This record gives sequence, structure tokens and C-alpha cells, in this order.
Amino acid sequence: MRSTHHGTSRNVRLCGRSLAIFTLISAGAFAQACTSGPKDLSGLSTFKVNIVSVNGNPPPTFESPIPPNLGDVDDAWQFDLTALDAFGEPVDYNGYARVQVEPGAVNAVENEGGTGRNVLFVNGKATGTAYVTAVYGPSRLWVEDVGYVPVDPSTPPRCADGIDNDEDGFIDYPADGGCAFADDDTEEPGTFAAGVSSEIHYDLPRIADLQGAGTETPYPFEGILVRTADPQFVVVTRVASDGFYATDLNGPEGASNSIFAFNFNTPPGMRVCDRLVYFSGTLVEFFGFTELSFPSYDVTFPKEGEGECQVPEPTILDSTIINDPVKMETLESSLVRIEGYHIAKNFGPKPVENNLPKPDASNCDLNGDGQIDFENPKEASCANVCSDDPECSEWTGFSARGNYKVSKGSSQIQVQTSAIADFDPPSFKGQELVAVTGTMRNFSGGSLNWTIEARCPDDLVCTFTDSCSEQVLTSKEACVRLRTTNDPDEASN
Repeated sequence: MRSTHHGTSRNVRLCGRSLAIFTLISAGAFAQACTSGPKDLSGLSTFKVNIVSVNGNPPPTFESPIPPNLGDVDDAWQFDLTALDAFGEPVDYNGYARVQVEPGAVNAVENEGGTGRNVLFVNGKATGTAYVTAVYGPSRLWVEDVGYVPVDPSTPPRCADGIDNDEDGFIDYPADGGCAFADDDTEEPGTFAAGVSSEIHYDLPRIADLQGAGTETPYPFEGILVRTADPQFVVVTRVASDGFYATDLNGPEGASNSIFAFNFNTPPGMRVCDRLVYFSGTLVEFFGFTELSFPSYDVTFPKEGEGECQVPEPTILDSTIINDPVKMETLESSLVRIEGYHIAKNFGPKPVENNLPKPDASNCDLNGDGQIDFENPKEASCANVCSDDPECSEWTGFSARGNYKVSKGSSQIQVQTSAIADFDPPSFKGQELVAVTGTMRNFSGGSLNWTIEARCPDDLVCTFTDSCSEQVLTSKEACVRLRTTNDPDEASN
């Protein structure tokens, strides 16, 4: 079965502009608006862009793509460029053109006479090597005449001399649109003639590639299409109020194989156990937490009695793992579990006095403005003391985000159980939780950055209240609500 989430848009393209609405323009008026008289078509119009090799080998093909570049090395694309007129004939162009790669970035260009990421054409020809990084999927080299004329560093360029050289009312870079860069020696714009190469085939990135080897994604602010085709098996592990969590079951061992997709609200029709067969969005780092924002997705799903849930079992966290920042980073957004941790004993709304938290007083917002001000020495000191004390759960964080501290010996971590509506954590301060399962979220700042967020009542196991589950369930059962064969909502799912 399949459920699809997508949007569509339509444009009318007129005279080089995209218009949302086109009404009542007569044929004659339209022809007049789009006609500017005879043009000379013999000058520079485009570039032929040929990629000769990639890292010394023939360019990769659709059938044999190379792994995505993770932004940690440069790939060498050797190119051969030819300037052409509107009829596709070579032209005797002598000047510079800007080199870019989409998607990805050009770090440097090797070309005789070139400078930075700009190549020099001599008699209509240019050869060299572009060093590209963070490249993935079908990629192309883009070459464009932006009107750049570099100048000797000892000579003030026209785009930085304080003079309106082209008398257009704008002076220098960046005010003058004809200035490509501050060291441009002409305020005149280029022809904007452009050309692109054929596709250079890299594989689509896996979730582990999106997360990267460190604490940040190698593709910040990039629109990404995630690899979901076999052998990758990407399954939804949690549906939240603001998005969903997914894990690549066949990702590299020991890598960060899970991610959160920020959807602003609960994804309609999605359920735990759904498999993502199309998954895309824009990567961002939200206070140290890697998110795929504005996601688009397509899912298939098992039905009750007709398929098995593939959600993986959670990783059991102990003090060794919790105190290892590298290991914790690999578990970001994945399912984890703690066992035998108890709620902090000092956990209450009253202000802390003299940096001594008490069972009913763990609030370090001493001036009552609703936040901890670390520029305020007393509030900062109170918050730091509480953070270091396994038996203190600071009240302001709980009231704002629902997070509270649990500990086992000297090991401590935050949990969030607001998905269990009847469970009131402060009422059970000091009580031991048999188990807490959930997805793990990072929020930079302070010393206690990780929070386990329970997905549903199945994820909280305890013996002191009926709000908890009585036993630990497997991932094939916990928070799983498979669709039935005669599901009346199937069309919307």
C-alpha cells in the first residue's frame, strides 16, 4: 500500500518571467512586449561544457555512480570549455567565466590565467580542473559570464574606487549590479551567457551521509533527496506533533542512521512502521540537532495480518554510552532506552534559596521572568549547581519544554514524557522508572544536552501508577497501530 505527500504548482512563463496569473493580454500586445528588435546572434551566447574525467577516471555513469562527496575532500573534475554563439558555432571569446557546481561547491579552479573560481578563455577555449566538494546525486558543472574582469592587486579596481564609472547611479560593489566582486575592474554587467555539463552521477546520500561524521551535516541548507531504494530500508520510528523520525535499517554500522524530519505539525496519515520510498527536504542544524525541514515523502506500509513492523529495537543506554559524546552523536534521532533510572528528588516550582534545591524548590528563575538569565550571577550559579546535581531537575526547563532529569548513580539524562497525558512527573519525584524508551534529541547549550522523548504510553514502564505501561514491549508492538484491511481512512493514509 502507498501514501503520498506532495504539492504542485503551475506557472506561465512570459518574456523570461514566471507569472502566477496571465489575463487579457492580446496577441498583438504580447508580441510587442516580447519583441525588442533584431539582435546580433554572432556573439557569445553559451558555453559547451565537457567533463573529461573525475579524479582521473572516466566520468561516472547512471549505471555506476560513485559515492556522494561528504564535504571532507575535494573531487577533481577536469573540464574542456568552448564559447559558442546562438547557432552553436565557436566564437573568439577572450574573457572570464564563473564556475559553479550544482549541487555542491567549487573550492578552487586550476586554469592558466584563471583566478579564484573563474576561468580565463583564450580564443574561445578554456581547459582546467575544478575541485568540487559536497557533491551528490546527478550533478553538473555550470559556467557563466558574470562580467568579471580581475585587476592587479596593486591597482584600485573600478568596483572599489568610489566612482560611478558607468554613470548608472550606483557606485562600486555591491551596490552596482554590474560588479561581480569587489576586485572587478568593470561596472558593466556580463552577457550572462551560461552553459552546463551533462550529468555527473554520484549516488544519492543515505541518512548517515546527511548526519555526517561529526556533529554537523555536510550539506547545510541544501535541498536533499535521500536514498531510499534498496539496499536502503528507511522506516518511520516515531510520528510526533511537529514531524517524524526515521531510521535506515541498512545504514553503515556505527554511523548516525536516524534523522528527524521537521514538518511543523503531525504528518497526516503517517504511522510508525511505514517505509519511506521517497524522502526529501532541506537540511538544517537547529541548535546542534540535525533536521530535514519541509519534507516531501512517499510511504508504503504493512497491514495488520499482512506484514511485519520493521522498527528496530532501541539501543540500551548505560553510563558509559551517556558519557561518550561521540557515541551519543551516532544515536541522535534513533530509538534508545534507559532502565532503572529514577526521577530527581528535588523537583518543584518554588525558587531555590542559597543554591540549595529542595523537593518542592528547583526553580532557578529567581526573578520570575520565565527564563534563566546566565548574565544574572545568581540565576547562573543556581542553574549550574542544579545541572551538576543528579537529584535536581530545574523547573524552568520542565515548565517550558516538559524535560526533566532522571539519574542512576552518577549517570544522568533528561527525558520528556508529555506524550503520556496522565503522567505527572513532579508527583513522582524520587520514584524509579523501570524503563523509558524514545527517540533521542540534542539541544546544544549547557552540560545536559540529550533528551529521550517517549512516543506513547507504551514507552514508559513503571510500577507506581496506572499511567505507565506494565511491561516493556518490543519495537514491533510498542506505539504500533497498523492499518487494518478495511481501514476506512486508507485513502488519506
